[in-house]
Amino acid sequence: MTIRVGIIGCGGIANEHMNGYQACEDVKVTACADLNLERAKQFAKKYGIPKVFGDYRKVLEQKQINAVSVCTPNYAHAEPAIAALNHGIHVLCEKPIAMNAGEAAKMLKAARTGKALLTIGHHMRFIPCSQFLKNMINEGDLGSIYYGRSQALRRRGVPGWGQFHIKEKSGGGPLIDIGVHALDLILWLMGSPEPATVSGNVYTKFGNRPDFFSRWGDYKREDYDVEDFACGYVKFTNGAALSLEACWAAHLPEMDAFPQLILGDKGGALIAPHAPEPVRISTTRGETLMNIIPADFPDVRPHTEEVKHWVACLRGEKEVLVKPEESLNVQRVIDAIYTSSESGHEVIINQPLSAPSANKPGKKNATAGSRK
Repeated sequence: MTIRVGIIGCGGIANEHMNGYQACEDVKVTACADLNLERAKQFAKKYGIPKVFGDYRKVLEQKQINAVSVCTPNYAHAEPAIAALNHGIHVLCEKPIAMNAGEAAKMLKAARTGKALLTIGHHMRFIPCSQFLKNMINEGDLGSIYYGRSQALRRRGVPGWGQFHIKEKSGGGPLIDIGVHALDLILWLMGSPEPATVSGNVYTKFGNRPDFFSRWGDYKREDYDVEDFACGYVKFTNGAALSLEACWAAHLPEMDAFPQLILGDKGGALIAPHAPEPVRISTTRGETLMNIIPADFPDVRPHTEEVKHWVACLRGEKEVLVKPEESLNVQRVIDAIYTSSESGHEVIINQPLSAPSANKPGKKNATAGSRK
């Protein structure tokens, strides 16, 4: 059965989605849309997409369309995703799930109402070293996981394109931009525990300074109203804890490898997906300390693997890997760090939407033909 897909938002990340769809058999991208109609036309010409629009609603009106990739900026994630889900159209939405947990919860509700699949583009789960470590943890090799440390740090990496530095458009700075990737990865590796309390601080020390130099392109310093460094501490309902740091700019060594540390009572692991040795295991045998460095991970494009998995879910062959309930919890942690920094107090997290919904495998809800 041919799966028909629409692309909403034709910026840079949409090219990664197209690479994935082109790698799949019996998948046709039949329509695309962007507020910048000229950009949408260029995108359509590049990939041979037959229908082009300046309004995403036109994509949703196309007959027989099964799914959409939402590749818009953060502030434009929720609206088209909810509209698609209400039509019974399955949605792969780029990270973060939304601007805040309130929007994310509405997306989950729409998925349940429309009986459609919803997943979020956290491609780091699809990197082979991440899959390897997840399997080790699931098999009990690290024992009971009780602590994690997540870092997504750049010495000088304020984005000089788009609107990442404008809170109204992005929802925040490095915490919601790159920190969300690291946070999703480590929470998944830790078993997706439910957050209980969160405390944190955010700082703006560089991004709005006229004398600040960024290697990643220029932007209007007077428009910069997000943090450039964030840190937080999370306690989970299962007793585990997590510390996290995310920054675009700070006086520190280069840290683009995004190291994630996980401690269990049988072993610990450091995973840095972009490093030459991406996984290091620390454990013991009797009285002997052991360091294990796995090697020769397959070289893949994680975004492509993500889309290929998504297509398999649309066919009812696999279960969604990035569950929206998990992405909602990631967003709750991010929201709580911002709130804690502003209020100066620890934030208590409530969990009214922890039960899985329409995002289970099955012919009725997880096949391409389930659109209303």
